[in-house]
Amino acid sequence: MVRQMTIKQKQIAEKLNVSICTVSRSLRGLPDIHPDTRKKVVEMASELGYQPNFRRQSSAATEKLVTFGVIVYEASDRVSDPSSGANHMLVGIGNAASELGVSLDIRFITEDLAYKVTDLREQFPAMRAGMMSGLILVYDCPHEMLREFKKQLPCVTIHHPHLGLGIDCIDNGQADGVGEVLEHLYDLGHRRIGFFSLPRIVGTAWLFPRFSGYMRAMRRLSLPLDTSLVYNVFDPLIENDELADAIVEHYHQGVTAWICADGGIGHRMYPYLVSRGLRIPQDISLAGFNGLTVSGKPMFTSVRLPFEQMGATAVKQMLYRIEHPDEPASHILIGCEFVKGETTGPPHGADQINK
Repeated sequence: MVRQMTIKQKQIAEKLNVSICTVSRSLRGLPDIHPDTRKKVVEMASELGYQPNFRRQSSAATEKLVTFGVIVYEASDRVSDPSSGANHMLVGIGNAASELGVSLDIRFITEDLAYKVTDLREQFPAMRAGMMSGLILVYDCPHEMLREFKKQLPCVTIHHPHLGLGIDCIDNGQADGVGEVLEHLYDLGHRRIGFFSLPRIVGTAWLFPRFSGYMRAMRRLSLPLDTSLVYNVFDPLIENDELADAIVEHYHQGVTAWICADGGIGHRMYPYLVSRGLRIPQDISLAGFNGLTVSGKPMFTSVRLPFEQMGATAVKQMLYRIEHPDEPASHILIGCEFVKGETTGPPHGADQINK
């Protein structure tokens, strides 16, 4: 019989010219590892057929080793971005797992590969060894893919609830967060406030909770909800240049503030607006959601998502779900933090508005 060679972490380290410690920390999902490095380690481990050693290291250990799989479903251009929310979540997952004695097996799956992933045994050596206890999914995995996963393991999702599947979700108070941003604009003196997204965002699980937060806050503050000031939530959808032209036109009609569905959208639209002569925040204020900083761009007024806390909570909820498999699924909301940035200020004539 031909014996299959056992791949060790040392061989992965030699292939990538990194330390064994770096390989170990990357595979365990621990913090302080650059996302690019973690991705390369995970991919090389998969390519070489690495399988973690699940044997007991100490006869004094009497509890069963707990291993969680982690799938990060992310756009291809965001996987190695250290500022992405997914990488902040992984830090929280890694910290909690280390504290609670949980082993992690992490896989990155991009949108173009999602249709190939259905059998967890093909993805996770721990699953093949019968040692995987649960699966944590980061971001909006396709509904059908998650349905197949649930048949194989208990699942917890982060940031994206899947109605009808009975799966625990760790989320943030998106609607309340947008409401807090809108109240900030109101306190500055703004009364005509629009909302926009981008075409590629339409259909994501988080757009409508944020838009509903905008509508609720407008109603709470007795501001008129003008559907002509809502872009890329419903058809027709328009791209960046056309959207920037529309915002300029609305500025001349007295619209002084806009809420972006996501901070990244605000950063993307910023140069389009500036190139058309708009000064931010002197002419219009922009506020967003998700206060991650972007190098070379102004700090957006927004609400910061508790990414690390969401990751840590997912690990704790998975342990609870394993112990209580028959309890109803939970949707756990974690509050956001308001961050005053450089993109909001009082509108022209604010003194008259506030009188």
